[in-house]
Amino acid sequence: MSLSPIQKALKERLGPITKLPDNSFQATITFDKEFPGFAGHFPGNPIVPGICEISLVELLAKLAMGNDALRTKQITHVKFRTPLLPGDCATFTFTIRTTPDNHTAIHATASTPQNKNMATIKLVVRD
Repeated sequence: MSLSPIQKALKERLGPITKLPDNSFQATITFDKEFPGFAGHFPGNPIVPGICEISLVELLAKLAMGNDALRTKQITHVKFRTPLLPGDCATFTFTIRTTPDNHTAIHATASTPQNKNMATIKLVVRD
């Protein structure tokens, strides 16, 4: 699988992807202090960059669909509510559907272990 350096680091920290009864998927990730996305973002007060969360959603789609050629075509919605900090664990729940114009749409939400919504990300991907 051809992954960017950040996607490789994300994959190393990612738990298994589970298919849920409603045909959505779920995976948990823990951002340890060594996660390379923290470098320079921001010194003394590190947070996971939003682009890393978007890249994670793309990676989850690749893994769930078994298609490593997938790439983000369009970001249709992003809302970050709470920053992810070193040591944080987040569960990403996502759906995959085909749009009327035959594209693949991913809708993901990230939540804390206490079910607090941290982010919503919607992408259109292509291979």
